[in-house]
Amino acid sequence: MRPVTKADLPRAAALSFLIGWNQVARDWALFLRNGEARALDDGQDALAATAAVIRYGCDVAWISMVLVRPDCRRQGHATALMRWAVGALAGTRCAALDATPAGREVYRRLGFRDLWGFARWSLPDALPVADGVRPLTAEDWPTVLALDAAAFGAPRDTLLRDFAARLPKAGFVARDGSGFALARDGARGAQIGPVVAHDDATAQALIASARAALPGPVVLDLPDHRPGLAAWLTAQGATSLRPFTRMALGADTPGDAALIAAVAGPEFG
Repeated sequence: MRPVTKADLPRAAALSFLIGWNQVARDWALFLRNGEARALDDGQDALAATAAVIRYGCDVAWISMVLVRPDCRRQGHATALMRWAVGALAGTRCAALDATPAGREVYRRLGFRDLWGFARWSLPDALPVADGVRPLTAEDWPTVLALDAAAFGAPRDTLLRDFAARLPKAGFVARDGSGFALARDGARGAQIGPVVAHDDATAQALIASARAALPGPVVLDLPDHRPGLAAWLTAQGATSLRPFTRMALGADTPGDAALIAAVAGPEFG
């Protein structure tokens, strides 16, 4: 097991793609910029196993990308990498992660506890666009960062600006300043998120506008505590693909989760 470097990013992205996830090399680069990653490298085109952590300020960090290539499974690599990640974040007030059903039981044995759930949705080609939102501009960043900090509970300036730079036409804000939506590119299609909005009508307008700006397949990770949005997406022909559980070790995640209409993704929180 060794540190992941910039030279490893294409092979890290190859691993996540092989396993069926959506990350591109630029996603992996965020872990090196704001955290660190470890890998098991056996010289193949895709790394054998990985784990990463990303820090948001001093009190919150995320554990991500605990991946093992199919031919290397059942050899203890995931457990070893998780123990590295937990050790790397020793002293952090809240270490959190988003678990698949298979990973959830493993993480519970390591002391993580459930907070709340969300599900990945595949969006239809079009959603009914409503008024009340407009494209994101440079002048909107103080509002966007304040909204995200209130919802997520920790600063994510670098992450959000990176997303916006990748798909600038898919960033939107509510005209009254009550919400925003960002999106990023992916290996299998774009992802909308995070989306922060006080009410479902604003969230719908933000999501629909972002979807209209994105060609091809698009996914979104919708919290279970926004059932109105789930009903709206179902009525529009969206499909729920897989569940996740947000978990924490130490303190609960800060912020007001009720404001979150779509998370940034299980790798970023």
